[in-house]
Amino acid sequence: MPGKATDCGAASVRAIAGLLALVILFVVASGCTPPAQKFVDKIRAEATEKCNEGNQAACHTIVQALGGAKVAIESTAPLETQTPACNAGKQDACQQIAVLHGELSSWCSMGNGQACSAVNTGPWPAKWDEPALIDAAKLACLSGRFKPDSNTCQALEMM
Repeated sequence: MPGKATDCGAASVRAIAGLLALVILFVVASGCTPPAQKFVDKIRAEATEKCNEGNQAACHTIVQALGGAKVAIESTAPLETQTPACNAGKQDACQQIAVLHGELSSWCSMGNGQACSAVNTGPWPAKWDEPALIDAAKLACLSGRFKPDSNTCQALEMM
């Protein structure tokens, strides 16, 4: 089973990367950046359509307008592997999950229903100190323990 989770994780990352490439291609082909909300609505609709067709990576995709022309795309797929790892005592997993929870909570407060659903249903670790874990994740990004282009470090830059 562990091999399957890793394979699914890799497939999810590839699918999300493909969706993101499609988004970038759409913006470049259009010649100008559409308003963020229209863009978000389009990506959400495409993700919902792909999810309904059975694409699990699309089912885990949450899109949020961050203002102006800035849009963020996040996946909740890591919850399935990182939460058990965190519950087992792996601090890196706890830090990554805490940052994801903080990011999605912020999006939920902006009215993003998908983010609220993810925040309310999880699965999230049983016991954790989210603010302390977010601070530890910031230090991990600064020290290079987490790569600067990782989802965790990029999310921290936007939080």
